[in-house]
Amino acid sequence: MTTSQSNIVVILIFGGFIAFRTIFPAQENDTFSNTLFNLSIELVGGILLYSLLQLMQNIKQLRFYFQTQFLYRKKEIRLSIAYLFRINVNGKYLLVKSRLKPVYQPVGGAFKTLPGSEKVFEKLQVRPDRLIETEHGIAKEDLRVHVKGINVIEFLEWFKSREDRELSPWREFCEELITTGILPWEQFRYINYKFKGTVQSPIITLESGGKGMFLFEIYDLVINDEQKTILQELLRNGNKEEYIWVDDYLIQRLGHDERSKTFVQISPQTRYAQNLKWK
Repeated sequence: MTTSQSNIVVILIFGGFIAFRTIFPAQENDTFSNTLFNLSIELVGGILLYSLLQLMQNIKQLRFYFQTQFLYRKKEIRLSIAYLFRINVNGKYLLVKSRLKPVYQPVGGAFKTLPGSEKVFEKLQVRPDRLIETEHGIAKEDLRVHVKGINVIEFLEWFKSREDRELSPWREFCEELITTGILPWEQFRYINYKFKGTVQSPIITLESGGKGMFLFEIYDLVINDEQKTILQELLRNGNKEEYIWVDDYLIQRLGHDERSKTFVQISPQTRYAQNLKWK
């Protein structure tokens, strides 16, 4: 049972007792009943105060709070939580070809869960998504999951607590740039990066027809002199099938280049990362 469900049960039980005793007061000498009545008032009052504080904490996202706690409280919402790198050299940004579709996007991917997360998944009735398939089979431990609306805020709070889940964006950097041979291992076996912000979508209607939302953590790659030289050489060598270099103009237009009358498909999340905001 989740925290929200527990609070509702307590309010129903003790709130019902308060209503009963208000309509049918106990005898003055019924100490037990009077004590229970007073405790019930304090307990229900505490929960209502907690709910009010929750509302105040979400004052900047009241629509989201209303959607998750009321409108979609029993409906499953698909959450996709990932990280993206902005790799900038001389005003050009490095994008790699998606392994799932013919589109170019920033280096990155879904966060992974770690042992221990199953407790939260069980508590919040989280159902793993099984739609994403890679060359290694169905993606496992990815933070692409289905969560009932009533539990979405608590699930996001768990993610932000950083407990029992992947913290570093190194894995996808290695898989997409080093393992593929785009960048050399020796010079990029250690990387530095800056966290630039979080982009969170509203609850939207997915192509599948269901409801979903996306959350991206955005990082800027911080390169040393040796790494800069290698990336500059990669830029001079031009675009390849596996990767391309694009400027901000092309990112904002998702690949539609009015200057050269050409088109290369760029994923929407590239623009989210570039602007640090949804849409």
